[in-house]
Amino acid sequence: MTDDIVARLRNCNCIPHCLCAEAADEIERLRAERDEARRAIIILLAGTDIAAMHRLADERGWDCFKGATDDNA
Repeated sequence: MTDDIVARLRNCNCIPHCLCAEAADEIERLRAERDEARRAIIILLAGTDIAAMHRLADERGWDCFKGATDDNA
């Protein structure tokens, strides 16, 4: 996303900064949870074939392996 809501919230000056920061933190937490669930689905479908994992994720338009720190990507 080129115009990411998290970045806009972190730089927002129109409402209390603490509210913006809290919202940005929650969005980041939910995105991480979503990506973890997506990786679990891909692993169930592809097994241990890393190339197949990335192909399946790409087919779905998921970037759930971007920044993944586990050994499955």
